[in-house]
Amino acid sequence: MIDMDDLGGLSKRIHILKYAESVDEYGFTHQSYEDAIGNAVWAKVEPARGKTYYEQYRDKSELITKITIRYRKGIDEDMLVEYGDKVYRIASVVDPYEAHIKLELMCNLKRSGDDSGAG
Repeated sequence: MIDMDDLGGLSKRIHILKYAESVDEYGFTHQSYEDAIGNAVWAKVEPARGKTYYEQYRDKSELITKITIRYRKGIDEDMLVEYGDKVYRIASVVDPYEAHIKLELMCNLKRSGDDSGAG
């Protein structure tokens, strides 16, 4: 069952962002962020788990951040979450029990210049 008290812990303000493309006067395409919802959203931001694995002969550590928001349609893995000065990539969107009460966004911290989706 879904814990309704969990929604009372939504004490952080986040922005859900999406990529927007524009073409300049020279015909070059530029990507930027735009607010996907139009305003800030209340959320709960917490580390979900840390995962360490061996990749190409070096250790790599990955921190998954779980961001919980009230349910809203249209949130998907192509969007980003901005919280403070950090931007997170949404790795998966979970609607617990398909109850349409809350969404759990499993996110990775986006590094500058990284478009691979891995972090």
